[in-house]
Amino acid sequence: MPETGRPDLRAQLHSGAKVQGAFLFLASPDVGEIMALAGYGALVIDREHAAAGLSGALHELRAIRSVSTVPVLARVHGASAADIKPLLDAGFDGIVAADVRCAEQARALVEAAHYPPIGRRGAQFTVSRAARYGLDRITYVEQARSRTLVVAMIESREGAEAIDAITAVEGIDMLFIGPLDLTSGFGPYGDLGSSELKKAIAHIEERVLASGRLLGGAAIDPSDLGDMFDRGYSLVTTASDTGLLTQASRAAIRPKTS
Repeated sequence: MPETGRPDLRAQLHSGAKVQGAFLFLASPDVGEIMALAGYGALVIDREHAAAGLSGALHELRAIRSVSTVPVLARVHGASAADIKPLLDAGFDGIVAADVRCAEQARALVEAAHYPPIGRRGAQFTVSRAARYGLDRITYVEQARSRTLVVAMIESREGAEAIDAITAVEGIDMLFIGPLDLTSGFGPYGDLGSSELKKAIAHIEERVLASGRLLGGAAIDPSDLGDMFDRGYSLVTTASDTGLLTQASRAAIRPKTS
C-alpha cells in the first residue's frame, strides 16, 4: 500500500481536513511531476477521458511518487472490477468512479475497491506492486481496508435523485459533484451558471452532508475554493493539467499588431 511517510488521505478527510486537488488528463509523467511539486493536497489521474491505458497511468504514478508524497487517486468510468482492481493493485490511494447513478452501482464500486468482508476485491497482494510485490503481504490487506478512499461522482439527474440511496451504501466515503456533466440533467446543457444547476447542487450538498458522508466537488471557478470549504466540502479540485497549460499558453501570446 502507501509507502512510509505518505499522508493517509482517507484518514485526513474523515478527521475534518480540507484538501485542494487537481485532475491530470495528459498522461505525462513529466507533467505529473510538475503538478505534484506544485503543492496540491491530492491528485486525480483520469482514466475516463484521457487517451491512455493502465501502463500510462502507472508511469505517471511512479513519476509523481519519485518527487512527492502527495496522495494519488484514479478516476474510472463506472464501477467495473476489471477497471478498478488493477489500479489499486498498482498502488493508487483510492478510486473516483464517474457518474454513479444508483445504489446498485455504489455497491458494485465498494465491492470492487475493498477486500472481503467489506467487498470482493481479488487477492493479489502476494505479488502486487501495491504490496511491494508481496513483501508487505502480512500488513497490506489491513492497510488497504483503512486507507483506500472510495469516491462516487454524482453527474446526472438520476444520481441526484438517488442521492439518499447512494449515501446509504456502506463503504462509500465521499460523494463528489461533477457540475459540467450535471448540466445534462439540470440544463441548459453546458451552462454552469444556470439557476437549475445551482439548485440541484445545493440539494446534493445538503443531502450528502446530512448523511454524514464526505462531500467533494470540482470548483466551477478556482476562486470558489474558500466558499466551498465553508459550505462543507472536504475535497475540492480547482485545476487540471490541460486547463493550466491552455491558460498559460494563451496568456503568453503577444497581441497582434497591425
